[in-house]
Amino acid sequence: MFTAGAADRNGFRLGAGVTLSQTIDNWTFSLGSDMYKARQKFGMGTSFAGITFDDGRYGGSYYVNKYYQGDRQLSGIVSLHLDDFRINFEDDILATPFTGFNIYDRYRTAALEVRFKGFMIGTNVYTTDINGVTDLSFSNSRGVYLTGKQISSPLYVGYATNGLILRYGLNSSLGGFAGQNGWHRAFFNTPDFHFGGYKEQFMQVGVDKPYTMY
Repeated sequence: MFTAGAADRNGFRLGAGVTLSQTIDNWTFSLGSDMYKARQKFGMGTSFAGITFDDGRYGGSYYVNKYYQGDRQLSGIVSLHLDDFRINFEDDILATPFTGFNIYDRYRTAALEVRFKGFMIGTNVYTTDINGVTDLSFSNSRGVYLTGKQISSPLYVGYATNGLILRYGLNSSLGGFAGQNGWHRAFFNTPDFHFGGYKEQFMQVGVDKPYTMY
């Protein structure tokens, strides 16, 4: 996987992974892990477990994953599809059953992607850690994190085929609103993150993995 324009994971990630799965009727249970060399030394990258239902026309899946490189954390992914239309949503809040129902709201905080056939539009947001202290906000009654800020939030288009993916877009506050602050105000009632002051291009090329959107 090659990424540019995302401060937490720029450059090449070279490695390999293994997945074990069992299919029973329309249900598939899977678990696996990958290892790679990125900004840190070669080592464990991500481990995951998931369950998928698919009858051909419609289906859904849930994955919980653990990131080991960069900022370590647990995250969850929910995916739903109807025919050629698919929506994927990753958020650390979706992993709360595996964190003792603690909500951390940091690092890989939210990713949203809508696909039709191979085409897609989406965003993924990466933030700093927070200390829980908030400041007043005219946009959010819960306030804005005093020390928390977005360090990348690309809004992108892309295409996936034969297990490979290309994403290309621009880091901006629009991506930060669509992928993080807007969703969290509406559904999770959490404070906002400060938008980053960046406008770098974003590009990602590599393997299309169902257990991570980063």
